[in-house]
Amino acid sequence: MRIMTGLLLLVVFPLAAQEPMDRPPGKRVVITIDDLPCANCAEGTWDQMTDDLLRTLTAHRVPATGFVNENKLYRDGVLDSARYRMLERWLQAGMDLGNHTYAHLGATRTTVAEFRQDVVQGEEHLRPLMERHGRALRYFRHPFLQAGATPQRRDSLNALLAQLGYTIAPVTFDNDEYIHAYCYEHARRAKDDSLMRHLAADYLTYMAEAALFHEEQARGFFGREIPHILLIHANALNAAKLDALLTWFEQQGYRFISLEEALKDECYTRSEATTRYGFSWIRRWQLAAGQKPPWPPEIQPEVQQRYDALRN
Repeated sequence: MRIMTGLLLLVVFPLAAQEPMDRPPGKRVVITIDDLPCANCAEGTWDQMTDDLLRTLTAHRVPATGFVNENKLYRDGVLDSARYRMLERWLQAGMDLGNHTYAHLGATRTTVAEFRQDVVQGEEHLRPLMERHGRALRYFRHPFLQAGATPQRRDSLNALLAQLGYTIAPVTFDNDEYIHAYCYEHARRAKDDSLMRHLAADYLTYMAEAALFHEEQARGFFGREIPHILLIHANALNAAKLDALLTWFEQQGYRFISLEEALKDECYTRSEATTRYGFSWIRRWQLAAGQKPPWPPEIQPEVQQRYDALRN
């Protein structure tokens, strides 16, 4: 499977034409990027990472949404104006921004009050910035995709977010891209070009496998194509390889759409199962329907072992 999927990355097809109004809308995907302004980035690389991501998104005409952790805007407890301006560049490039909490605290191990504080603190600078650009702060992404481990907790969090004026941004094309990215960043700092190339190639193959898996699961569950939402992070790996990833989606016939457009689809009104883990919404819908879905593709053992060793 990895070899066959990898070969798809070598062939470039033109961007699929927009479907006529009297036909089904076809394949669509939203690109969402978490942990802005930068995830695990070395000092001195934040500006370049931002430039690379925005240049690629613009070249592929992607209306992306980035989700911000405001604690990353601070250096030694003081707001860093340069990091703050990075968010402004996202808006200037035509992208949207959402709240990913201040300190990326998961909902599973926090009280509702603690979670609320992290959400509110996460919009202290973001909301005024959006308003200055004539934009509304609308979207919220749960850290670790933890949306509530029980129905009662989920409903409490949903009510809290609705009270604060947020629409939840689900994820259907879930993945463990952060594992590749963590290893890639360490290889980059070690100037190990060979390892960087190996990790990047495996990352692209893995992402293709994960997307194809979730695409198949969604099609089997709904009996049609749904607008998907991809989660990736603002890191050096994606800054280097986002062009290849987006090209692969184009090869597969996907059209890039906004989060607003995707959430209009009725699939996102379905009730989902509660879980303490960060599963794809497709899996949550399947579990809520009483199904026992298969597990998605796993990270290559070599990469997983490298990640575990680095973390330890």
